[in-house]
Amino acid sequence: MMKWFQKYSFYSRIQLSLLFFILLPLVSASLLAYIVIKDITLEKVKASQHNVITMIAHDLSKSMEDVIYTNNLISFNKNASFLESLRSFKDVAVLQSSKNYENLMYITDYIDLVFSKTSGMKASIFYLNQQGYIVYGNNNELDYRSLKTWVAQEAVSDWITHANPNQLQWMMAENLKVSNLRKSDSFYMAMRPVKHIYTGERLGTLFIGIPIHYFQEVMSSVNFGQIDLVNEKGEEVFSYKMEGTDAISSDNQVELRSIVSNTGWELIYRFSNKEITKELTYVFRIHILLITICFILFIFISIFIGRQLYRPLDKLRRVAENFGEGDRVVRFPAKGKDELSILGIAFNNMLDRINRLLLNIEQEQEEKRVIELQALFAQIQPHFLLNTLNSIKCNLMLKGDQVHGGQLGSLMSLLRAYMRVNEMCSLEDECRLLMDYTRILKMRTEMDFQFLIHIPDEWKSFMVPRLMLQPMVENAIIHGFSKLPDYPANPAIRVDVYCLEGTLVIDVADNGKGAPVDTLANLRSILENDKEPAASNQNIGLPNVLRRLQLTFGGSASIRIYENTDNGITVSTRIPLSDGKEGDQIEKSNDHR
Repeated sequence: MMKWFQKYSFYSRIQLSLLFFILLPLVSASLLAYIVIKDITLEKVKASQHNVITMIAHDLSKSMEDVIYTNNLISFNKNASFLESLRSFKDVAVLQSSKNYENLMYITDYIDLVFSKTSGMKASIFYLNQQGYIVYGNNNELDYRSLKTWVAQEAVSDWITHANPNQLQWMMAENLKVSNLRKSDSFYMAMRPVKHIYTGERLGTLFIGIPIHYFQEVMSSVNFGQIDLVNEKGEEVFSYKMEGTDAISSDNQVELRSIVSNTGWELIYRFSNKEITKELTYVFRIHILLITICFILFIFISIFIGRQLYRPLDKLRRVAENFGEGDRVVRFPAKGKDELSILGIAFNNMLDRINRLLLNIEQEQEEKRVIELQALFAQIQPHFLLNTLNSIKCNLMLKGDQVHGGQLGSLMSLLRAYMRVNEMCSLEDECRLLMDYTRILKMRTEMDFQFLIHIPDEWKSFMVPRLMLQPMVENAIIHGFSKLPDYPANPAIRVDVYCLEGTLVIDVADNGKGAPVDTLANLRSILENDKEPAASNQNIGLPNVLRRLQLTFGGSASIRIYENTDNGITVSTRIPLSDGKEGDQIEKSNDHR
């Protein structure tokens, strides 16, 4: 078999491979896929449409429940006043007294009240007493004269006379005028005689008319086929045929049924298999036709093009090898506008880009060396500044100016901390920086306050982000003390460190003027909800500290702010020590120490 196959040329073998290994499997797979997809699509459409008519039946059932409920509100009403109004009005043919009018208005108001249960169906409710007097509410759209004429028909009168008072009965009312739209419509009337709940005396008849267009709106959710609604006697209540639906033959017909509960009605949905599969069949035929055309075109074009592929490809291979060996000038001689020429041009462009990238890399290396030198020079400047300040400090100390020398020492400590702000430091070192910071602020603001620190020995070496507590102390000084007309008796800021239920707590508390309730609420909202503060927001320091804490110790780290017993503000930093982190931190702290 292989020897026979090798007798043919390379291009012929490609064509035979296409025929046996691509075209025939593709056609077979397409045919099998068409059959499988056709069956699956039909089953899915059946299931989908069954869900649709089930949903329609459920909607109709809910509507019928509303009709039955509305009917029962009147037919089985035990309200003595309402029953007395119905009994007094049952033989009224013409309004002759104010009592008749009062009874009429009472019944009308009650009909308006129960109308709300059927308003979604746009149903029309009216009551007919024993003398044929029609009473309906303000929401009824039926024309009175048209309704009077329909009630007077012999079939309707006979229907009312022989109606079963224990069962809701239905009847079609066609071409009733709708007063507000000045047109006619058909209604499916639900009727039940109204009897006195205690004496059994017949008082009248209640009608609830469902407009036919309501059934059309409910059934319009189907996209094809025909749907029929039949009553318990098998009589058609409403039939809806979707636009564009052809005649449905019994051979290809699919029939789905669903019962409308509480009524005995049934929905019958019919559609043809061809409506589901005709588009799929059309697409399959186009698919097979395209495959055939493409195969024929491939045979003719491959014979012509295939023979011209080898030489350009071999040239392209040689160019790639030469470029790889270091010849950065070699290029593919692209001629014409065919695919290989376009590939050759793209290949040449790629070589040009590689050359440019190599040049850029060389330039970047040179620029990197320059930048490194500049960065080294830039590092010299802060050290020069620190060395200069240190010289000034030493001169002040030698001259006996301990105050200004100490202030310069504090400033130098802060500058060194700012240069290493991204490094971790121990809690003890952090508090030393706070002492330097408060010493400088006392000089700048001319305020005198105490700065107290209490750190247990086991937590002095606990590593935290550098300058973590400075914004809290700064807020305490600026917002707690600086704007006070009178300072507290003993103005103080206190830092307390302790462990609480596996959490390291660092409290920064002051006894200043506190903060308004809305300001505290805004700060809590920013900190608790992780809201991003606006660039102009003055409360940006604490959110930044919180982000640094969460990046260092995880998302459970938090900052809480509240009023303390000294009428000041306490900012409480919570660092989780769970999952063995406490032991790790203590071990790292000992190593640091």
